[in-house]
Formats: sequence, C-alpha cells, structure tokens
Amino acid sequence: MKVWEKIYMVVTLLFLVVLNICNVLVFRSVYRESVNTVEQKAMVEWKNIAVPLSEDLGELGGGQDGVWELFQAYVSSYSTDGYAFELWQDGNLQYKSGIGSQMTYSYLEGKLESSFIREVERQNEILVTGEQKGKTTIVVKDEDKFTCTSGMLAGTSYQFVMYERVSGILQVWKKQLFIFLFVEIAASVLMAVLLYFIIRKFLRPIDRLSEAAARVAAGDYECQIEVEGHDEISDLSRDMNWMIRQIKENIENKEQEAAHKQEFIDALSHEMRTPLTSVRGYAQLVESTNLAEDKRIEYMDYIVKESGRMMGIMETLREMILMRQGALEKEEISLPEFTDEIKRLTELQMADKEISFTFRVTGERIYGNRTLLELLFMNILRNSYRACEAGGRITIDVSDERTVIEDNGVGMSEECLAHVFEPFYREDKSRSRKMGGSGLGMYLCRQIIDLHGWQIEIESEKGKGTKIFFTTSLQADEDLEKSCRYDKSVINVED
Repeated sequence: MKVWEKIYMVVTLLFLVVLNICNVLVFRSVYRESVNTVEQKAMVEWKNIAVPLSEDLGELGGGQDGVWELFQAYVSSYSTDGYAFELWQDGNLQYKSGIGSQMTYSYLEGKLESSFIREVERQNEILVTGEQKGKTTIVVKDEDKFTCTSGMLAGTSYQFVMYERVSGILQVWKKQLFIFLFVEIAASVLMAVLLYFIIRKFLRPIDRLSEAAARVAAGDYECQIEVEGHDEISDLSRDMNWMIRQIKENIENKEQEAAHKQEFIDALSHEMRTPLTSVRGYAQLVESTNLAEDKRIEYMDYIVKESGRMMGIMETLREMILMRQGALEKEEISLPEFTDEIKRLTELQMADKEISFTFRVTGERIYGNRTLLELLFMNILRNSYRACEAGGRITIDVSDERTVIEDNGVGMSEECLAHVFEPFYREDKSRSRKMGGSGLGMYLCRQIIDLHGWQIEIESEKGKGTKIFFTTSLQADEDLEKSCRYDKSVINVED
C-alpha cells in the first residue's frame, strides 16, 4: 500500500469517526432540549388545571360525590383532544377519563385500571413519591408517546395525573433523524471523495520523486522533476533535481577522466614504443653489422638520446605519482636564494645558445614545496630554451604575489594553447622529438600549480614568443593547511 493511500484511509477514518461523534452529540443535545421543552409545557398545563382543582377540592371538604362531579367538570371544560386525566388517592385510581374523551369513570362504578399504569413498578415510575411536588415523564401506549405529568393537589390527599399525546412532535424528530442520517452519509461520501482527490493531488509529487529515483537507478540522468509551490515536498523535489544533476555531472566527469586516462595510456604507450623500436633497431645494427666508427658513434649517440628521453618520461611519471601520495609539505622560501639556485642550474644551458637570461626579483619570500617549485621553474625555462633560437631572450620577473616568464621564441598557435596542458601533446612532433621533449613538461607544471592552489595563464602568438603568468601569493595562516592537502579531484588526467 502506498503512502498516500495510507494517509487517505487514516484521515478519512478519523474524519468520519469525529464527524459522526460530533453529529450524534449535537443531535442528542437538540433532541433532549426539545423533550425538555415538551415536558416543561406539560408541567405548565398541569399546573393550570391542578391549582384551581386543588382549591375547589379544598372547599368540598372531602365528599366523594362532589369530587367526581368536580373532576368531571374540569375534564369536560378542557379540550380533551389527545389528553387523558386521572385522579389517584393513596395509590388507588379513583377517577379517570378516556384518551381524547370527556367521559369520566369513578371507582364507585367498579374497580378502575389505568390505561397507562398497570404494574406497581410502572406506578412508582409515573406517580410522585415522598417529598416530590411534581414530575413529568414520557410513556408509550400503543406506539403513541405521551407526556405523563403528576403531582399532589395542595391541601388534599389526591394526586392529579395528566397525559398528553406528543407523538406528532416527537415524530418530527424521528423524521429529522432519518434526514440527518441521510445528510451525514452523503456528506461523508462527498468528503471521502474530496479527500481522495486533495490528498492525491498534494502527494502526487511523492510519486514523481519515486519515478525519478527509479529512472535514475536505471541510468536515466536526464530526468528532472517538475516543481510546484514552496512547501517541504517542493524543496525535496528541488534537492532531488540538484542531486540528479550532480550525479550526472560526476558520472560525466568520471567518464571524461577515464577517457583522458585512456588517452594518456595510449599516448604513453606510443611515446615509449617509438624510441624503444628505434633503440632496438639501432642496437641490432650496432651488434650485427660491421659499421664504420663514425656511424657506430652516431647510432650509439642516438641510442643514448632516446634512452635518455625514455628515462625523462619515467622520471616525470614517478614525480607525478609522488605528488599523488598525500599531503604536500610546504615551507617559506626565500625568493633571492631560490632564484639564485634556479639561475645557477640553468646558466650553462642558456650559455650554449647565447640566450640573454634575466632575473628580476622584487619579493622576499613565497610559500610552497621547494622541490616541486624548482621543477616548475625548470620545466618552464627548459621549454623557453627550446623555443628560442640562438641569441634569444628569456626574462623572469618574480615577486611574492606573481611570476612572469617571457621569451621571444617561436611561440604557440591557438590550437597549441588549447592543448598545451595535455599530456604528450606536441604542436610539432618531429621538432619536439629532435629536441628531446617528452610532452609531459607543461602537464606536470599544471599539476604543481594546482597543488599549490595557484592560477596559471599563457599568452602566446606564433612567431612572437610566449609569456607565462602564475600567482605566487602567500596565503593566510588558516588557509595554508587547507592548501597543503592534496585533493584528488584537482589533480587528474583531465587537466
């Protein structure tokens, strides 16, 4: 059974129970009030007869003949339609009139029996006892209902009883009871139908949530739930839509990452296979052929260069793996000392091509991993060195907030700029291989930049050189610990 069906059944049941209890209580209260009104009216009418009757009986002095005549006079002067009267003395019926008749009967004509009181228990129920001054009850005779009002006549030993047919008045309530039951049943059915559609409408979003969850479980990440209103279910629907988008985005990222990893593996396999094939071929020539000394040296030199390039690739991959091991240790680094070390490591290489190599340092210190930052600068400078012709120019401006490395080399095309951080990407593969590049330098630089939480930008134009910018800002102490932690979602092949 669905949730909305359970809610519908419980709400409907509670509504019907409460409605019926309230209606029954109201109906009984109104009916009881009507009966009280009838009884009060009967008591008033009884007094209208009993008061003058008791006065007249007091004047007679107790003569029986006069009592009957007096009783007969009162009965005959009163409208007897639906009325009956009795006069009791010491628990015995002395005089009575028939229902709706002016004829009276006396015990002198024979023993009288009441049309309403036949048992002693009934007599005790209707007649007053003890100190009671008067009372009214409802009695039933031949399916007709009567008010029975009795009381002692003041100054006498007689008890006067008046019966009045009230079936017509109470019958109205009986009819109204049927009308009440019919209206209540109709209202209950109508309310049950309305509750069904209302609850179904309000809880319909839950079905949409369930359907969306099933579709997501089946792999459909395009579905979105229609959101209406601003209640809790609407908020849940918005959260569900956001979750579906996040799942879709995460899956797309994972698929893209897997695709990039596969491209990385394919590119690595290609990069390693080419030099390995060449090394193997030249090694076989050197081993199995009588070569001239100059050719042998040339082939061995090629083998050394290609094996060196493979070693460079493996070393770069090792460094990348080490970066992925966990937390990155950082320290404060003196900029003057750091740049002197970089200059010392690169001066000889720059001198080979007579490249103008200029360092300008305006800051005092930066915060980072010294080994990785040396690798970052060395990779960028090595690329600038390869891009410059003999007599070229490389300028480095370093501060504690920003570093700019600029050269006047061959530059890069727009296509190259779009792929420069991809592993093993080369714009001119033959030239890069000739210069010994592995295609992983800028990819590794991007990983180092991301690990430090910095940003990197490249401006370049074909034939006009390249300018590389990256931030080196010193972060606040409370942010340093966060920046030191390695986040695997940042460093991946996608970069």
